[in-house]
Amino acid sequence: MKANTPFIFLLIFAVVLIVHLGVLSILGIPLWSNHIILSYCSNFVLAATILWVLFKVFDRNKDHVGFLFMGSSLLKFLLFFLVFYPTYKADGTVQKTEAVTFFIPYFTGLFLETGILVRKLNKI
Repeated sequence: MKANTPFIFLLIFAVVLIVHLGVLSILGIPLWSNHIILSYCSNFVLAATILWVLFKVFDRNKDHVGFLFMGSSLLKFLLFFLVFYPTYKADGTVQKTEAVTFFIPYFTGLFLETGILVRKLNKI
């Protein structure tokens, strides 16, 4: 992993958060509702940790990286269903804004992880 990759990773998450907050502001939706900070922070930390683990495994055994990557998706969904879903479902339904608040940072991390891993795998 290049030295500037963690900075770019953080920068992209920050830009996505700012754009997300801008859209919420334009739509008149409360900016800090639906655990938006927890969602971005937990998805960022989880994605960064997963990438770190994948790179450590990659150096030892390239054959297991794909399976570990798929397993990491399960870990992220567990995060959603154990941490966010009970809170979002507390009023009886999961609102679109609640789901979007989790899945925007989720997919941001997923796309970044995938892009970084594809670049690493293409160098083999």
